[in-house]
Amino acid sequence: MTSTALPIDLGDGIVLTATVVADAEAAYRVVERERDRLRQWLPWIDDTTSVRIEREFLASLESANADGSGLHATIRLDGEFAGVAGLRISAVHRSAEVGYWLAARAVGRGVMTRAVAALIDIAIRDRALNRVELMAATANHRSRAVAERLGLRLEGVRRQAELLASGFVDLAVYSTLAAEWPGAAAALAAARDQARGATNH
Repeated sequence: MTSTALPIDLGDGIVLTATVVADAEAAYRVVERERDRLRQWLPWIDDTTSVRIEREFLASLESANADGSGLHATIRLDGEFAGVAGLRISAVHRSAEVGYWLAARAVGRGVMTRAVAALIDIAIRDRALNRVELMAATANHRSRAVAERLGLRLEGVRRQAELLASGFVDLAVYSTLAAEWPGAAAALAAARDQARGATNH
């Protein structure tokens, strides 16, 4: 049950393609080069110590794409690997959790906001899911900003819910429901309007 929604061209050189094992070497190069930066918010970084381990992990994502338990996309920027964004899907509850990481060269360009909006569209419109959830460490302001730009609702905080290299951290929980999601285009337009309003004050 591979998704027919991918690849998606998001414009400005940003393309989402289905994650495959062949992405492993490019992904691992970024992990090795940016390990110190990524370790701050990603609990799996220190366990990813070889291309083989990365390949095995991406094989699990490829399998999830195939059986419908996930939808995992490789983010390409100007044709090169720039990160991963994906959905872990619960068919029983018609819900999904979105997760992602991004190479440094793609940070600050609106890449992840567009990628997450596209994945929420697929979850709600193509997969008929009712709820999409996004969790981020309370101090991870960049990640939280993705949820807030897209109008996801802050539901609360899960105390000491994730163990990172620095210790246990609290997770801010955001969500959107099918009944309230306006669609990626509208959500991104609202985010642009909000950003323009902020710069005009």
